[in-house]
Amino acid sequence: MEHNVDNLKREREKQMQIPAMEEIFGPSGKLAEYFPTFEYRKQQVDLAEEVRCTLLNGEGEILAAEAPPGVGKTFALLVPAMISAAAGGKKILFLTAGIPLQEQLIEKDLPALNRLLGLSLPFGLLKGKGNYACLLKAGESGETADGREGYLSFGDGGAASRKIAEWLSSTKTGDLSEVSLPPDSPAVLRIAASSRACLGAACPFRDRCFVRKSLRDAQEWSVIVANYHLFFSYLLGAGKPFPVQAEILICDEAHRIPEAARSSMAQSVSADEFARLLRSRAVQDGAALIETGATAGKTSALAGEVRLEAARFFELLEIKCPANKASFTSRNEELWHQQAVVREKTDELLRLFSFLEDSQDELDPEHSRISVWMDELKRTADVLTWCTETSGYPSWAYWKEGRSLSSAPASPLEELSECFRSFSPETAVFVSATLAPGGKWGYWTGETGVAPTRFFISDSPFSLDEQMEIVVVDTGLEVMDPCYDRTVCAVMEKLVEANGGSTLILVSSLRLLRKTAEILRNRKRAYTILVQGELPRTELLRAFREDRSSVLVGSASFREGVDIPGEGLTQVIIDRIPFPHPADPLVQARNDLFGGRSFSRITLPEAKMLLKQAAGRLIRSREDRGRVVILDGRVLSRKDWNIPGALPAVKYRRLVVPRQNVSKSVAQVRTV
Repeated sequence: MEHNVDNLKREREKQMQIPAMEEIFGPSGKLAEYFPTFEYRKQQVDLAEEVRCTLLNGEGEILAAEAPPGVGKTFALLVPAMISAAAGGKKILFLTAGIPLQEQLIEKDLPALNRLLGLSLPFGLLKGKGNYACLLKAGESGETADGREGYLSFGDGGAASRKIAEWLSSTKTGDLSEVSLPPDSPAVLRIAASSRACLGAACPFRDRCFVRKSLRDAQEWSVIVANYHLFFSYLLGAGKPFPVQAEILICDEAHRIPEAARSSMAQSVSADEFARLLRSRAVQDGAALIETGATAGKTSALAGEVRLEAARFFELLEIKCPANKASFTSRNEELWHQQAVVREKTDELLRLFSFLEDSQDELDPEHSRISVWMDELKRTADVLTWCTETSGYPSWAYWKEGRSLSSAPASPLEELSECFRSFSPETAVFVSATLAPGGKWGYWTGETGVAPTRFFISDSPFSLDEQMEIVVVDTGLEVMDPCYDRTVCAVMEKLVEANGGSTLILVSSLRLLRKTAEILRNRKRAYTILVQGELPRTELLRAFREDRSSVLVGSASFREGVDIPGEGLTQVIIDRIPFPHPADPLVQARNDLFGGRSFSRITLPEAKMLLKQAAGRLIRSREDRGRVVILDGRVLSRKDWNIPGALPAVKYRRLVVPRQNVSKSVAQVRTV
């Protein structure tokens, strides 16, 4: 009896730590007091309450939640989590896929919520090594503020190097985003930190290292914001623990988890990578250590042989697989033989430096540099062996792309499941606008290996049936039909013209993207045509937002992160159901791995999820109005696919386009 009383007492104490969410999100709650333009949304209260209950239920609780645009999910996730963290001295790790959301969290949401809730939780953004300057690399490049000579010129007379040197003399963080140069500037890339080139404890700049400082700072934060790529690069890519432990894990944009995990586990090797390593300064430094008299030149000669044999391998690869992207499902014996030659020569070269393994001077920078180089060369040779042997197929896909060989897991659910178990937060929340296509969780849980203890699906806070319609245009053409591009472009041109611009066009291939842009620009129009790739993404979106009549033509990456409320976006055109290309190496591996179940288990649910993401660009507020147009008759004709079940429950219009009279038929869209 006494035991039960103690349990009830502890339960009441826990309940007091996190108040009912109506007190904060309700019509008379704290948010309404704090924000003059606050709009009460029941769906936001419901989601926040689900997060609250998950936190209160204790260790081992996992919530999977789907919340469509407009719910206000970021605040709904953070409010109960921050209150819980403050009450219990816990840490929150907030993972996301996109940079815009990370910036919003750091610059707006977290400061506002600290003030609103009367908290002072420290927070920060943890980035990967490549986002920070490496003082050792900067010094080797002559890009320090200590000396004004030796600046490298990148076609600018050394201006970029001098700008970096001036910045390095004053920066406190070493964050390369502070430098007023493009992220892909050769000068910036030259000094970016890298795991593969890091000397670790032997680095003479270790005490001043910006990466180490960022990790030390993160230990003091109560809310750590990071992206999936960084998270998985530790746990899956390097097989190491994440550098900051947290009791509460929040994964926003959780539909991106399988893709991010696959990217972190992917392996690639190229002739250029071998050439870079075998021309490295470490080869010369190693030669100086081991060569005397009769052995002079042996190291560089052997390095040259490895480089030559690696070049022969990739020349043979081009002969055997001239296609740009070709899949391997079994070992090619000629390639395997040439790989063995590269491997033998590489091992012979590495044996010359084996004395370093017994070296007692682990902190000697010169020895450490050579050891790092040895590890990278061995890893490169290992990847070449793995990609050529293809022993992991079909669990792993293998393919040649350009002058590279690559491999990635077809379905990383086992690795992902173990990854989250090893991180072992007390509580985890996974949320996205698209986790359960058609209300079914099987696809997402099957791809991630996550086993939620709670599920939640929110409806939209908007009256979608009044605010939007979906128009399905049936062209009657297969994608491979010679008339497909011309017909689809003509349909899109008429739709854009009828709408007076204010349109987001989402196409499934770069080929069609270029063709669409060409057609739309073939005559003077009253609106601007913005095209993916012609400007950085942020600049394109800014221009699209500011010019209300403009048209933005994009591909897959623009299915997400486009938030244009109001009259600036009243039409979204999607060229087809976003099924992957059947020749894609990952698709082939999945088909062989899962057999006849692959389409229903992975391909169809994934296409529904992507289509729902794309359609979600249209309605972002209660005032928005417009239509989503999908140029794929299978949306309605393939009833067994149940595509409408994954899309908003709104009015559908169907238009059939006769192949011989596209212009006349498309004009009917306004009246059908």
